[in-house]
Order: sequence, then structure tokens, then C-alpha cells
Amino acid sequence: MHVTSNRSYNNEDAMQSAIYLAYLSALNKYTIVREMTTGKGFADVVFIPYVPNIPAMIIELKHGKTAESALVQIRDRRYFESLTHYEGNLLFVGISYDEKKKHMSVR
Repeated sequence: MHVTSNRSYNNEDAMQSAIYLAYLSALNKYTIVREMTTGKGFADVVFIPYVPNIPAMIIELKHGKTAESALVQIRDRRYFESLTHYEGNLLFVGISYDEKKKHMSVR
């Protein structure tokens, strides 16, 4: 509520804000980039570690689609290209929100 308005409920920006708040404690281990230019487009949220031995993360958010479709988009648009030095230590996260059911899915 402090980073997005109540009028943006059920949209991608609100989901990005929720993820950002959930991972605020990660700021001592990660650089967090929203809408990072990667591959053939923009990854919604990318966590780039600056401490050793923790994974980088690419998070793609979907509204009205499946979390699996978010993972497909990460792969198809090659959002991982700018993070090749994290190969083997890179997480892909797909998050979907169904506005009608008010249900979130994570893969």
C-alpha cells in the first residue's frame, strides 16, 4: 500500500511492488532491477547477487495468463542472456494472478 495505490490492485505493477517489498531484506545481497533490458525484451524483476554463492533470479509476472507462460517467455525471449556468468546458479520464477478468482500462482 505504501508503494502502489489501491486503484492499481490486480495489476502487474502492484505484483511487482509486492515482490519488491517481500525481498527488501535481499538488498544486502542483491541489486534489484525492475524492467531490465535483457535478451529480446524486458524482464519484470531481476535480482543480481553481489555476494558469492547465491543465485541470480529473473521474475516474470503475468496477469490473466499462467505462471508457466511466464517461464516460457523468460526462455523464448532469452532474458537470461545478460546473466550468463550465473549459469548453473540462476532461478527463473513465473508468477501469475487471476483477477476473477483472486488467485496467485508461482512456478
